[in-house]
Amino acid sequence: MKRIMGAVALAAALAGCHTTGQKITNLSPESSRDQVVATLGRPDALGTMGDFEVYTYLARHRSRVSMAHTDYTVVMKDGHVVQFGPGVARREGLHGVVIVPPES
Repeated sequence: MKRIMGAVALAAALAGCHTTGQKITNLSPESSRDQVVATLGRPDALGTMGDFEVYTYLARHRSRVSMAHTDYTVVMKDGHVVQFGPGVARREGLHGVVIVPPES
């Protein structure tokens, strides 16, 4: 009986958690750096590409068989979001950055 109650409590706790994918939908272009950190937390990786700041958030999905992942990227310029979504940032030409979506 204790195991069942523990499993129910764990499932309820996990149901209340929002994934990075759900949280990132609260961002919008022009969101500030502070809004990004308040919404998603500290990034797992922080880098720069030219004039752009690139925040990377790692979302790991653990199953019995494997550990899949979807990384999310937020690209900012002058302290404000210019793009965000699933995938990794790559340079596009001399002065641009694009988020490359994960392969299916």
